[in-house]
Amino acid sequence: MNEEPAADEPAPRTATRRTIITGVAAALAGAGAGAAAVALSSDDAEAAPRIAAGSVAGGDGGPWHYVAPGGSIQDTIDAGARAIQLGDGSYPVDRPLVPTPGCTIRGIGERTVVVATTSMAAVVAVGAGGPIGGVTLAELVVDAAKKAVTGIDIDIVGTSGNLRGEPDAACRFDDLWVLDPVQDGIVYRGTDTQACTTTRTRVRRAGRHGYRIEAPDNTWIACEATTSGTGGAGFYVGVAIDGSDGIGAANLHFHACKAWYCRGYGWHIATGRNSFVGCEAQDTAGHGWLISAARNTFSGCIADTAGMADVGGTAATADGFHVVPGAELSLTGCLAFDREPGGLPAQQRYGFNVPKALVDDGLLVAPTGWGNVDGLINERR
Repeated sequence: MNEEPAADEPAPRTATRRTIITGVAAALAGAGAGAAAVALSSDDAEAAPRIAAGSVAGGDGGPWHYVAPGGSIQDTIDAGARAIQLGDGSYPVDRPLVPTPGCTIRGIGERTVVVATTSMAAVVAVGAGGPIGGVTLAELVVDAAKKAVTGIDIDIVGTSGNLRGEPDAACRFDDLWVLDPVQDGIVYRGTDTQACTTTRTRVRRAGRHGYRIEAPDNTWIACEATTSGTGGAGFYVGVAIDGSDGIGAANLHFHACKAWYCRGYGWHIATGRNSFVGCEAQDTAGHGWLISAARNTFSGCIADTAGMADVGGTAATADGFHVVPGAELSLTGCLAFDREPGGLPAQQRYGFNVPKALVDDGLLVAPTGWGNVDGLINERR
């Protein structure tokens, strides 16, 4: 507990913002910064804010270009802007928005909405089949409005122009909402869509795949997806689909990502050399996890209620983890259960429907769960 100061002791001195700033200024002056450069008023008036040499308050004349709602983002990019700040409102687009190398487009969150107004291939096309690097999209909504086939199409081919000869695109996608694409929320394809990181991004009601991943060497953290179509998955990790220039997914890392309310699969893992840590499938019509390729590792992943009636599932037809390979694959500390939502009977068939060899070789480690219709583990020969 704090003790009161004795009567003959002075009360402790409380540091204020003003005394701290004044002290710092004095220290700078003592170090030779010059009295004129650091002088701060000691009266009650607040000192004027200081900015770095060469800066202009508010960004006027600086690197950031503000585009007002209703304005053209593409015209601003084409005029040479590389740092674009969007505001509170809607930004209609009638053709794919194409960033240039090193371009940053940033909104203020869910109140910044880039929306498709007509049929188009994608709302945002990063690379558009050519070389590009260092693009950042952050803190905004990409609304395909059931008009654009894809929300964000990342199709990078070539490395010319990359920062200091970097071999990878190294783009960043953070704090995004991608809504109502006709087919796919975000597509990762091309020969050079690599070293890209997607974080805190939410895809909603994708007609096919929430995330369609056909490129290697990328990372996802705290991303999620729902789907409205029955033919895809929240996360598709695999080979290129017909007509795509993807080279196949591999060496990918997924952390704390979630597929939920998917009318197809939660996750479809169709290529190898990938890592999944703390990821989840919840309330899916098909299998929570369809793992059809070997050479993957799953740690602490969860399947919650596959065959879910609310999204068109049928009880006892879908598994939490449906695993095809019987070797070169490991599931460690994974959880599969049916929570019987809304008083419905259990819907998820098996927690783990796996080849017997996977169990015999000790590659299904410490599985746990409850409430599955036909049991926790089914060992197929």
